[in-house]
Amino acid sequence: MYIAVITGASSGLGAEFALQTDKKFQLDEIWLIARREERLLNLGKRLKSKVKIFPLDLSQNRSLDVIRYALEENRPQIKLLVNAAGFGKFGTVEALSLEEQTDMINVNITALTGITKLCIPFLTCGAGIINMASVSGFMSLPCLNVYSASKAYVLNFSKALSHELKDKGVRVTAVCPYWTATEFISVASDSPMGDCVNNFRLISYPFAVTKKALEANGRGKITAITGAVPQGIKFLAKTVPLKLQFLIWDKVRKLNNPQYSQQCPELWR
Repeated sequence: MYIAVITGASSGLGAEFALQTDKKFQLDEIWLIARREERLLNLGKRLKSKVKIFPLDLSQNRSLDVIRYALEENRPQIKLLVNAAGFGKFGTVEALSLEEQTDMINVNITALTGITKLCIPFLTCGAGIINMASVSGFMSLPCLNVYSASKAYVLNFSKALSHELKDKGVRVTAVCPYWTATEFISVASDSPMGDCVNNFRLISYPFAVTKKALEANGRGKITAITGAVPQGIKFLAKTVPLKLQFLIWDKVRKLNNPQYSQQCPELWR
């Protein structure tokens, strides 16, 4: 049985990966993992492939036991694993609650690592792993501290994993987009310091990011920088002194963007 496994599939990039994967690959099943069962059921109705849904909260370690059991029971051959589950919160380490910060680490790092580990024995030769990192993984970002640090982990984890799995014939790609028009922004803004970042100019959209990610993985690219803006940010992160990076970030994140809030009110707090 050939399958794809997609986390964070109830909305945003995860849902878009499910839609595009369904069109791109011949699969017996697509396994959809996310918290919101109703959304997973609705998404499944839009796919031609058979769907198995896992309504799980990946901030809870016991969710990994459910995935482990399903893999051991079904013994599938995985053609694609997409780790798209993740979230961030705007605010300083002092301002955000301990639970908010540890949940970010549990979802963005622990769950991603755990699901990858569980899936590796079932990956076919020629399979792909796509891990959603972020352009923020290239920089240290005040008011987005834990999130950017978690994405730096995803980026470096994916790079080393690509080498470890090379002989198995598995392609690993870390995808590094700029701001993307998903629920991430409204979730990140839902905190006491939610307005400390309010500039989302030059935003990307899930269809384009997902398409580029799948193409990059198909070509064996280890990192996928999805556009000119993240390419520029990556260059600045490598060439500009850290204190100047902080100064630029402080200026940029406080530029209000009313045009965006009017265009995408459903994503704006």
